[in-house]
Amino acid sequence: MSINYNNSFRISSPINMPKAMDSYTFANMMNEAARNQGVNPDYTDEVLQKMLDYQAGRLRENNGLDPVADGSKYEDRWTKGYANTDIWDAMFKDQVFSQEHNLSLQGGNKKLTYYASLNLLDLGGMLNFGKEAMTRYNINAKISAQITNWLRFNYSQRFTRRDETRPTYFTDSYFNDLGRSNWPNMPIYDRNGNINHDNPRRLVEGGDRKVQRDRNYYQGAFIIEPIKNWITNVEFNYSINEISTKALNLEWYNYDPAGNKIVTGQQNTDLKESDQKENYWNLNVYSTYSRTFADKHNFKIMGGFQAEEWDYHYFDVTKYGVISGDYPEFNLTTGMSASGEEKATVVTGDSKDWATAGFYGRLNYDYDGRYLLEVNMRYDGSSRFRRESRWQISPSFSLGWNIAQEKFFESLSNTVNHLKLRFSYGKLGNQNTTDYYPTYRKMTYSPGAGSWLQEGVKPNTAQVGSLISTELTWESVSSYNFGLDYGLFNNRLTGAFDYFTRYTKDMVGPAPQLPITLGLNPPKVNNCDLQTRGWEVSVSWKDRLKNGLGYGISASLSDQVTYIDSYPGNKSGSIDSYMAGKKDGLIWGYETIGIARSDEEMRAHLEQLDRNYERHHGVAPSTPLQGQSQLGSQWAAGDIMYKDINGDGIVGGGSRTWDDHGDLKILGDSYFHYFYGIDLTADWKGFDFRCFLQGVLKKDFWPGGSNYFWGVRGGYSKWHTLGLEQHNDYFRANPIGLDGHEIPANLDSYYPRPIFSSNSDGNTYGAKNQKTQTRYMQDAGYMRLKNLQIGYSLPSTWMHKIGISKCRVYVSGENLLTFTSLSDIFDPETATGVAGGNTYPLSRTWSFGLSVTL
Repeated sequence: MSINYNNSFRISSPINMPKAMDSYTFANMMNEAARNQGVNPDYTDEVLQKMLDYQAGRLRENNGLDPVADGSKYEDRWTKGYANTDIWDAMFKDQVFSQEHNLSLQGGNKKLTYYASLNLLDLGGMLNFGKEAMTRYNINAKISAQITNWLRFNYSQRFTRRDETRPTYFTDSYFNDLGRSNWPNMPIYDRNGNINHDNPRRLVEGGDRKVQRDRNYYQGAFIIEPIKNWITNVEFNYSINEISTKALNLEWYNYDPAGNKIVTGQQNTDLKESDQKENYWNLNVYSTYSRTFADKHNFKIMGGFQAEEWDYHYFDVTKYGVISGDYPEFNLTTGMSASGEEKATVVTGDSKDWATAGFYGRLNYDYDGRYLLEVNMRYDGSSRFRRESRWQISPSFSLGWNIAQEKFFESLSNTVNHLKLRFSYGKLGNQNTTDYYPTYRKMTYSPGAGSWLQEGVKPNTAQVGSLISTELTWESVSSYNFGLDYGLFNNRLTGAFDYFTRYTKDMVGPAPQLPITLGLNPPKVNNCDLQTRGWEVSVSWKDRLKNGLGYGISASLSDQVTYIDSYPGNKSGSIDSYMAGKKDGLIWGYETIGIARSDEEMRAHLEQLDRNYERHHGVAPSTPLQGQSQLGSQWAAGDIMYKDINGDGIVGGGSRTWDDHGDLKILGDSYFHYFYGIDLTADWKGFDFRCFLQGVLKKDFWPGGSNYFWGVRGGYSKWHTLGLEQHNDYFRANPIGLDGHEIPANLDSYYPRPIFSSNSDGNTYGAKNQKTQTRYMQDAGYMRLKNLQIGYSLPSTWMHKIGISKCRVYVSGENLLTFTSLSDIFDPETATGVAGGNTYPLSRTWSFGLSVTL
C-alpha cells in the first residue's frame, strides 16, 4: 500500500483592474458632457475646488461629503461630493489566501485493488464588502475485484460538496451598476464611518446567499469473459446533483450626519430557500469479440445497448418579514411587508425529464498493423420529439494507413518511426434543444397574478405559449476529417495535422419571417444548415541530453470558420440574420475617417458629402450639410466623420440587406480564431520546470455596447456614466477646469466629445459618434503565461532512510503575464462576458506546496 499527501498554499491578487479617474477630472468630463448637450453643468467651481483640496490632503474632516447647514442630512452626494474614490480598488482585496489538501492511498494484489482519496479546497473571496468564500470537499473510492477467472467487478463512488457564500445582491447584474452608481467624487464612508455608497452598502447590509452543491457519482461494472477474446461489459452509472440555496434579503440603510439610520424607501425583507435536484442514470451493455487470422488479419466486432434518463425537480419558497438576520429561518418571519401589510408567501416549483435509448455496433479490422478500418452504426431515440420524429440512424467509419509499417519504407524506419494517414466520416444527432418539450404548446399558469380584483382578491391567470412545430426533430452533425500523424528521430519529434469539415443539418435556427398579421411569434423549426471548416496542427520535440537534462517543447494551433449553408427564413436578405452562403457572426459597421478637430473641418466633410450627392444623383441635396443626418444631427468639432463608401452623399446603412447595406461594411466576425498553446518542460537531477502559454491570435471585438468602454455612453443620460482613466482621452477644443488647474485641450483625442442625452433610448445626441465603426474595433487576440512551475524532488536515497518513497516541493504561478493589443480597459479573457467587460477580475496566483508518498 502507498499513501500520498500533497498540498497547495496560494496567494492570489486581481489582475488588469480598472483604474478610476480622479474626482476632479471626472467632474470636468461630466460638465463638458452637459455643456455639449446644451444644459447647465452639475459641478460648481466651489465643489471643484473642494475636490482639489481633498486630493491635496486638506478638507478631510467630513470625508468628502458635507452636511447641509442645519446638520439634518448630507448634501447631495452625486453633485456635492468631493472625495476621491476608486470603487474598483476599494471593491476587491489586494491579496487573498487559499489552500488545498489531498490525501490518497492505494494498494492491493492480483485479485483485489483499491484506491481512496480525500480533497479539501478552501478559496478566499476577493470582495472587500460582505462575505465571500468557497469550500469544496471531495471523497473518492474505487475497488476492482477478480471474482472468478472469467468475471471482474469494478466499482467507484465519488462525493463532492461545494459550499459557497456571497452577498445576496452580488449577482452578474451588480457589475452593470458598478462605476456608474459609484462616481469618484462620492465617498465610500461618511464622517462617522458608515458606508455611504449604495452598492457596497447592499453587499454589507443586504444579506447573504448560501449555496450548497452536492454531487454523488456511483459507477459499477461487470466484465465477463466466458471464453478467450469474448468480453461483455455491463455498466451502470448513477449520479445525483442537488443544489440547496438559502438567500436572505435584508434592509440596507443610509445614515444622517448624526449616525442615525435612514430607511431609503420601504424595503421588504425576505427569506428565500430553494432546492434543485437532478437524477441521472445510464445503462450501457456491450459485448466485444476479437480474433486474429493468419497472424495478420485482426478483427474485432462489438454490439451494445445504451439507455439514459434524466429527471429534474425544483421548488422555491419566499417568505416575507424577516425578524432577525442572524437567524434566517421561516419560523422567524412574519409574512408582513415593510409597510406592515400582510404579504403572501410565494411558492413555485416545476419538474421535467428526458430519456434516450440507443443501439450501436462497431467493426474493426487491421491488416498487419498497416491498413486500419473501423465502421460504426448507432440507432438512437429521444423522448424530446414526437414518435414519428424520435429515432435517428448515425453511421460513421474511419480509415487508416500506417505507412511506416510498409516494407518499402524500411530504409527510412530509423528516421521516420511513425507515419499514418487517417480519414474519417461520422454522423451524430443532437437532441439538446432550448426546450425540454419543444413540440408541445405550453400554458403558463400564474396564481394571484391578475391586475384586477375579484371579491377583493387578485385572480389566477393563464397564458398560452408561443406557436410550436410538431415536426421538430434531431439536429444531425456530419463530420469529415483528414489527418496525419508522424514520429521522427526515435519519436523525439512527433506531431499531427487534422483538417475537418462539419455539416450541421436541420439545425433549429431563427424563426422564419411570417406576415405580421399572424399576431404571434412564428414557431422555430429545423430550418438551418451550417458548415464549419477547420484545422489543427500540433508538434512536439522531447529529448534527453547526455548530461541528464531532459527537455521538451510542444505547440498547437487551430482554427475554424462557420458558414450558413441554407436558411429559408431570411427572405428579405437582412444582414442581421442568417444568410445562406455567408459566414456566421459577421460584424457590420462604418469606416471612420476621423474626429473633426474643428467646426470648419466638420463643415468641409459635410460639404464633400453634398458634392458626392450631386455627382451621384445629378442634383444638389434639397437641404445642404445633411450627409450624416441618418446617424444624427448638430455635427460639430469633436464628432466622428464617417466615410461615404458607396459615394451617394448619404452616410447610412441603406436597407440593412445584402443587396442594400449603404455604407456599412464587414469589419470582422465575433468568433475567436487561431487558438494556440505552447508547453515548455525540462528536468534535471530532481529539478523540474514547466512553462505553459496559451492564447488567441485573432478576435474581432466591438466593445461599444456599454458605458464601460465609452465612459459617457451616447444616447444615454448622465446616470449611465462611469469614469476610468482611459476615458479622459476625449475631445476638448479648449482647456477646461479651474484657473491654475486646467485640463488641457485635446484635439487629437481617441474618444469623440462626450454628450449626455435627455433620455436613455440609445439613439439620440452622442449615439451618433458611437456607431459600430473601424476606429473603435478591437483585436482581442492575446498571449498569456498561464502557468510557470518549478519543482524539486528530493533524492530517493535520502527519503528512503526516513520511510518516504517520494517527496517533491514546488512553486507555481498562474496568469503571470499577458500580451495583447486590446484596450487596457479590458482583460482579453473576460472582455466578451457580462456587463461589457466590467466583471469579476481574474487572478494572478502564486502557489507553494509539497507532495509526499509513503
